Amino acid sequence: MDLIIKNGILIDNNGCYQANLAIAEGKIKAIFQGNKNFQAERVIDASKKMIFPGVVDTHVHFQLQDLGKIISTDTFASGTQAAACGGVTTVIDFADQTRGISPLKGFNERKKNADSQVAIDYSLHVSKTDIEFLDEIPTLISEGVASFKFFTTYSWRNLDLNDAELLELFQEVKKCRGMVMGHCENDSMVINYRDTLILEGKRDSIFHAHSRPHIVEEEAIQRVMLFAKKTGIHLHLAHITTKEGSDLLYQAKQQGLFVTGETCPHYLLLNEREYKGPEGYLNLMSPPLRHVKDQQALLKRVIDNTINQITTDHCEFSRASKGNGELPFHQVLNGIPGIETSLPLIHDLMINKHKLTYPQLISLMSSKPAKIFGLYPQKGSLRIGTDADIVIFDPCLEKRITPEILHYSIDWNPFLGRKVIGWPIMTIFRGHILCENGKFIGPQNKGRYLKCSYKKALRC
Repeated sequence: MDLIIKNGILIDNNGCYQANLAIAEGKIKAIFQGNKNFQAERVIDASKKMIFPGVVDTHVHFQLQDLGKIISTDTFASGTQAAACGGVTTVIDFADQTRGISPLKGFNERKKNADSQVAIDYSLHVSKTDIEFLDEIPTLISEGVASFKFFTTYSWRNLDLNDAELLELFQEVKKCRGMVMGHCENDSMVINYRDTLILEGKRDSIFHAHSRPHIVEEEAIQRVMLFAKKTGIHLHLAHITTKEGSDLLYQAKQQGLFVTGETCPHYLLLNEREYKGPEGYLNLMSPPLRHVKDQQALLKRVIDNTINQITTDHCEFSRASKGNGELPFHQVLNGIPGIETSLPLIHDLMINKHKLTYPQLISLMSSKPAKIFGLYPQKGSLRIGTDADIVIFDPCLEKRITPEILHYSIDWNPFLGRKVIGWPIMTIFRGHILCENGKFIGPQNKGRYLKCSYKKALRC
């Protein structure tokens, strides 16, 4: 064997048990108790530690581009290294279609950019911004694209699809046996609220939230759910932020619709108060942060399994990229970092404070994301024969989040100063130790592109 991890508490979505893991050739070769006659290059004693499958974050934005120019701070290399230090071993990023340009071309270019850089495994969603090139959908699915993202807003960036286009996209993707993933905000409402605030001279960061009130999300989710119901397609709702949105997801599931949904650590842990003060502009993202009552509602829907998974929507920008606080709210680039801190933050929130079980935590962070996008059990499980993507987690290790312990390319973070109990101390990817005791030790570019398979996706 290459590696043996002994005396740890193994946790997957099915339960917790003390056992040893034997790893060779990048795979889990044996799960056993007691002593076996295995020889290994390294033996790790994980006494009093938790052994998790690697986190699967299915909503990230590394090396984000706008009009062909990279505008985010992190690259695929730096972003995936930070991810690994946080216990993330698989991500799904986006190949964004430029309107009028072949999405297959964009997919191939995005994949080429990522392949030589990624430290962990990755896959890609394809974002559709028009209904040209629908004939490329079968080819994209054969290349491992299971999910097609759509926007119901951002008309000013030529990203949105109108209702007729959405319905046509849903029908075509359903016919080709794929799924759709939605950024759901009502475009005309956003424009109206935003422009009114601008005319009134309201520039501060808090008005970003006022330009996208709850009804913006609620109406758009309700509308696309109707289209999903009529077409029978699997609809995945990105970054749900409101009580109304989470309640709509609950109702849809009660009605038997094939709808899944996600929320993010920042919507569970932060609220509108973060927009006040001179650094409020750093916390601008879309959809915006909400109220305490929305945090409580989202927590309820996480606990009762309505919300299927936690993702980060990681998108890292420097202070300068966000305008150093000198721009009006509508001109600030939207996005925050989050991938390195997601596991310890959600562990502290859901296990320490809300008494979720460890299998429930792993279901949210690893197993269900892998199931929804057709990567399970290769990812998101601790099974013999699956990829040896493993996190050794110390549930008692106390950390205060500071720039010094993180691996981002920027000096700010929305969670700076927050203290958490529980931290990943080792990340193992395909049997290689990538991170140990807070240091990325490589290898740096051994990640691979994964083909998602909607045929393998499971109803969650």
